[in-house]
Amino acid sequence: MKRLLAALFLFVLSASSNAQWTVVSQVPSNPNINSISIVDQNVIWVACDANRLYKTTNGGTSWLLRNAGLPTGNLYGISALDTTTCWVGTVSGSIYKTTDGGTTWVLQFSLSGSFTNGIKMYNANYGVYYGDPTGSGQPYQFRYTTNGGTNWLLSPTAPIAGNEFGVVNAWDWIDTTRFWIGSANLAASATNAKVYKTTSGFGGGNWSSVNVSGTGGAQGLYFQAVAFADANNGMVGSNGGDIRKTTDGGLTWQNVTNPPGFTTFAAINFHGMKDGSNAIRVSLSDGVAYKVYKTTNLGTAWSEEVLPALGQTNGVQHMQFINSNLGFAGGNLGVFMRFGNPSGINTLNNKLPEGFELGQNYPNPFNPSTKINFSIPVSANVSLKIFDAVGREVATVLNEFVNAGNYTADFIAPASMNSGVYFYTLSAGEFKQTKKLLLVK
Repeated sequence: MKRLLAALFLFVLSASSNAQWTVVSQVPSNPNINSISIVDQNVIWVACDANRLYKTTNGGTSWLLRNAGLPTGNLYGISALDTTTCWVGTVSGSIYKTTDGGTTWVLQFSLSGSFTNGIKMYNANYGVYYGDPTGSGQPYQFRYTTNGGTNWLLSPTAPIAGNEFGVVNAWDWIDTTRFWIGSANLAASATNAKVYKTTSGFGGGNWSSVNVSGTGGAQGLYFQAVAFADANNGMVGSNGGDIRKTTDGGLTWQNVTNPPGFTTFAAINFHGMKDGSNAIRVSLSDGVAYKVYKTTNLGTAWSEEVLPALGQTNGVQHMQFINSNLGFAGGNLGVFMRFGNPSGINTLNNKLPEGFELGQNYPNPFNPSTKINFSIPVSANVSLKIFDAVGREVATVLNEFVNAGNYTADFIAPASMNSGVYFYTLSAGEFKQTKKLLLVK
């Protein structure tokens, strides 16, 4: 079994935001989560150790086991398009596909001696896969499909491996043509390892590589974390506490000042936003604890995004973000976390509601505070706003991503609100409902 190495690291703090990491749940049986695939804020699939594969349709509040027909062993690399169609890789270098939500799985590709590191499906037909070479002198398994996985074709001029292999989740892309993939140099005390690159896609070939310097240990040097913000600016991190940056698309790499949290560390996973913010996050571990940092200037400054207790001990093995304010991550022992803005709402109970509901505020009339109950059966971006009698917005009670559940929100009327009739509107996905409230001063 191949696992990410946890060695050591160090970083510099910057400003913090209101957004934070919270634990949503732990998947049943608590297997280590190796790879995640985020379809939207509700639909998420996770590939885990011990033949465990789970799906959620409510943002991680509850999970469905969907591994019938999958082989024994650990699962790595996963890519889903919706609630029904998903591809997953195995420890033995196989690819399986489901089109019925995971009830059944079909074997599409297998190569003895390989190992799945990542899968990305762009649509129902086109996708890419990268797996280990079967040995020194053999090609990396950089493959692509144009028919939904019926055929997985080896990339033309797929690089030939020396004493090396790939690393789980150690890749990133800007579009369907530009990819960067990290590798592991297995030589003890290695001082460099390759980062592979193509600008013509898996189907176009044209692979090149650059030896990036680092500090290898007894098991070698692994560049196991890769992230790009755009076609030019990116970062890689190693198991030996090396973080490097590039501003020319990976042609050259420079040292980066490490953030201050660990004396020594391993970079476990990177994620780069592609929204123009230049935000890159890194998950680090010193072998005991985990931390997550963010930079928007390729490591000139870092800000720590403090993990909850379970996150600090079980870590971020793989993270994905939907937008700058919403992301998810899987860790060891099935820990599943969400990154988002904290809310001023409280849960009413642990029951999962059957439908959307907006309650009548109480007390009503009120002065100056009142409570508004609401229920959402699926996780969603939720807004709760107050309007005056002519439809002008006068206050925002809530405007953020909220997990499925039953909630109560406190509203305190600002001093600028006069006595009178007002309206409050709850919007969640396609659901929208408005009710009346009365302020009496």
